[in-house]
Amino acid sequence: MTNIQPQIALVTPLKDEIDNIDKFFKTIESLSIPISCLVIVENDSTDGSKEYLSKVSSLKNVKHFKVININFEDTSYRVGKKYATIINTGFQYIKNLNLYTTIDYIGILDCDVFPEIDYYDKLTKFLSTHSEIGISSGLTYTQEGKLHIADPNFVRGNSRIWKKACFEDAGYLIAYTADTVSLALAHLKGWKTKTLKTAKVISREVNVRISNSRNKGYHAYYRGHTLFYVLLKALFWAVKKNKPKMACEFFMGYVTSMLHKKQRIENKQIRRYFKFYIYNKLINKY
Repeated sequence: MTNIQPQIALVTPLKDEIDNIDKFFKTIESLSIPISCLVIVENDSTDGSKEYLSKVSSLKNVKHFKVININFEDTSYRVGKKYATIINTGFQYIKNLNLYTTIDYIGILDCDVFPEIDYYDKLTKFLSTHSEIGISSGLTYTQEGKLHIADPNFVRGNSRIWKKACFEDAGYLIAYTADTVSLALAHLKGWKTKTLKTAKVISREVNVRISNSRNKGYHAYYRGHTLFYVLLKALFWAVKKNKPKMACEFFMGYVTSMLHKKQRIENKQIRRYFKFYIYNKLINKY
């Protein structure tokens, strides 16, 4: 890294966030490290977000600011391949900029996620002192100060950054659960991924709807997880987390997908990675 101050590029997916935009902008403007590039990828907003953003040409603390508007035939809110396509649109825009050659870190920051003032200072210092780690995020808390239910050791997609070298080495794949898949891609290239538990962002609660659990079962099947893994995870949710309905829906989502031989991710390396996921965890391979 040749820059004294880390150069960071961020992609923000945005749909119907009119109530969060001003707070998000104020958070960006108050960060202790300036952002080299912020690309907002707005898609199919109907609440005035698109019109509001059209009036914003620059932000304090951001060297290069860009809003991209894209549309989909399916205008519903989905976090699968549609989300990954939105993120990738921002990544491709950044990669085509002249300033990309000066970038040290590239990341994702959702519009409803608000980092503490020194969030990126903490993350970049952490990554710069751990050469083996390629992707990191902090922990996500609710507005009430409660830690989100997600695994605190899982690098969150909504507020993560890649080292540029890791990003270029592993790439970003448009897929269901692209956040999880991108960690696998990094691991397969020899990079470690780790959360920094002293870094903090605030966001609304996520992953609590039972209706999403059946989709999560399909996503586990899509990635290549085994039935044994899914059974263990369902038992964990039912017994340890006391969420039997979510556990049942998750398990049935996987079994239904398996019986109907639904689509799986094409990348065979990724499928093999998730097939042996438990074993690799036990031996601390990744």
